[in-house]
Amino acid sequence: MKDIAIIAVGGYNEIGRNMTAIRIGKDIVVMDMGIRLDRVQIHEDTDVESLHAADLIAMGAIPDDSIMNSIEGKVRAIACTHGHLDHIGAISKLAHKYHAPIIATPFTADLIHQEIKSEKIFGVNNPLKTMNAWYGMCSSVQRSRNPESWSRHSHPTSPASGLSLRLPTRWAEGPCS
Repeated sequence: MKDIAIIAVGGYNEIGRNMTAIRIGKDIVVMDMGIRLDRVQIHEDTDVESLHAADLIAMGAIPDDSIMNSIEGKVRAIACTHGHLDHIGAISKLAHKYHAPIIATPFTADLIHQEIKSEKIFGVNNPLKTMNAWYGMCSSVQRSRNPESWSRHSHPTSPASGLSLRLPTRWAEGPCS
């Protein structure tokens, strides 16, 4: 059986800065890259798009992803569960480091595209891919077709989703919020 690890990069004791790394063997999927808005909206004229990632990390506004340097493996995908900024607001500052596709539902992908387009410092060239969320549980036949799939969840933004990853012997489902 492959070694499996869940690494809490940010957002576990607060609202914002959500980022989780799931490592299966040497493959890593990052779930979410969020921003903690109360750290940057202290002043009316704060222009997040013009701030460097290092400054935002120092402010405690985006996840300090330096722990990712110590994780053995390669990031294969960045999966975004929904379009709230506490889950996607740091993509324009961090995603370019990983050279991995960004995967989201169509609505969330549109929001991510806008975030990337307005970024003024980093060029984010990660491919942006969409996946539709399914309702309820899929059968094992449906699941076996893809190494990952989305499940729809109720949340104040539509559509919120959880990510299911195919593990060597079973499925694991990640949270949506």
